[in-house]
Amino acid sequence: MIKRAPRMSDSDLFRKMMLPSAVKPGKGVLCTWLGTAGVCLSDSDTALLIDPYVSRFGLRSVALRRPLVPDVGLIREWVRILGRVNIRAVIVSHSHFDHVADAPLFARETGALLVGSESTINVGRGAGLLEKQMRVARPGQAMRFGPFSVRFLESRHGPFLFGRVPYPGDIEAPLALPAAAPAYRVGTVFSLLVRHRAGSLIHHGSAGFVPGMYDGTAADVLLLGIAGRNHTPGYVNEVAAQIKPKLLVPIHADNFFRPLGKGMALLPAVAFGKFYHECESNGLAGRVGTLAFGVPSRILPAT
Repeated sequence: MIKRAPRMSDSDLFRKMMLPSAVKPGKGVLCTWLGTAGVCLSDSDTALLIDPYVSRFGLRSVALRRPLVPDVGLIREWVRILGRVNIRAVIVSHSHFDHVADAPLFARETGALLVGSESTINVGRGAGLLEKQMRVARPGQAMRFGPFSVRFLESRHGPFLFGRVPYPGDIEAPLALPAAAPAYRVGTVFSLLVRHRAGSLIHHGSAGFVPGMYDGTAADVLLLGIAGRNHTPGYVNEVAAQIKPKLLVPIHADNFFRPLGKGMALLPAVAFGKFYHECESNGLAGRVGTLAFGVPSRILPAT
């Protein structure tokens, strides 16, 4: 009897696809993953933070609706690692706690602008940021931060628990902090089209989409949130296959209730192996590359 080789686990497959680390940006753009949908994009002069979330509140605290208190010490440590002086903007794609709860503190520690929907700005107001340190983003709007241009494309949050979007609605007034998870309502959901002289990328942080939103849109790199993607039929086809990136980087794939210091573990429902084979069937074979926590990798120019 011929024995079949053991099937590679999802975690092993994820690790096998990790992009090489890089130390200096040079003429390109480095990407450092902070876990969840959080990334730092940097060249030799400027850095942008998108959805930075390192406090990683436990599942029990979230489920029991306890006040969520950001870990200021850990945020300061990450600011030191990433490089305080270069961070120009902290951009938030939507206002759930795992995207926005730490963002005002990152803005405060770096002096960077907090940028996002009116819901995001109300979290910043609740954290005590001054109006001059915040900027409201509108669908279709473009902003420039040094060599980076960011266009805010309206998207949708994917359904998750029981086929519903968690914590729907807007944050309509300054959010008194600390707040429980349900207070962090989703607000406007943005996908971010980022352009730089080294190339272009899209940060698509939530596994939902507006049909046709990427018609005629191309980018060299796609940072694709895949938590909850199984509840969004056609997700890979309507987002990744439409954009046709040279490099597809899955984000928001990790267990974001697990402290960063314990290392990366995939969310079981992500089914990473199935996701990879779905990418292959949509003509994206060989384009998937993964990231390790806190390790900068060169993503632009993409080859």
